Amino acid sequence: MEVAWILRHLPTEASRVLDVGCGNGALFDALGLGRTMGLDYCAAGLTHTRAAFSTVPLMCADATCLPVSSKSFDVITAQHVIEHLEASAAACRDWHRVLRPGGLLLLLTPNVRFIDPGVFEDETHVCLYNEHSLTDRLVHAGFEIVELCSLGLPWFRNYRRLPSGWRFRRMVTRQSSMLARVPWLRWRGQTLCCCARRPVS
Repeated sequence: MEVAWILRHLPTEASRVLDVGCGNGALFDALGLGRTMGLDYCAAGLTHTRAAFSTVPLMCADATCLPVSSKSFDVITAQHVIEHLEASAAACRDWHRVLRPGGLLLLLTPNVRFIDPGVFEDETHVCLYNEHSLTDRLVHAGFEIVELCSLGLPWFRNYRRLPSGWRFRRMVTRQSSMLARVPWLRWRGQTLCCCARRPVS
């Protein structure tokens, strides 16, 4: 679902895409190998990524201070990155810096309002966001919000205890786009997805 959301918002005409926190390169094929550059802080992990994607430029660097020129990318993707950053405000300002005017930030992060926040238990998480705190973070960095939604419907880890629980979860997942329009479910999805733009002027 997350990759599908990213692809819906990825401009076909974008010629330079930066995948911040690229990890093993899971998004590279979807983003387009010929236009994507990957960045991650873990040098050891990038060794494996480089072997799998020899044509994709990779950088080992801090996501809060990108070693690239200002206004040099059309799109930045940051899938489950911001919640790990101590200096997330500085990171958002730097992501704004390296985007060209009109460029897009496609950001995905765990939703603190998800019904079962225990699924996000991770000692490397610094801060989890809701729709308001994420908006504030990005607007203060200079972005304008194009779209903000939650993705994935409320579910719980013990669904296997229900008779045919996996079937129920699969059915709910397939209807997630439609059911997410229900007002009381709108902000209860597992992932917050934000498309933000660096203003043209």
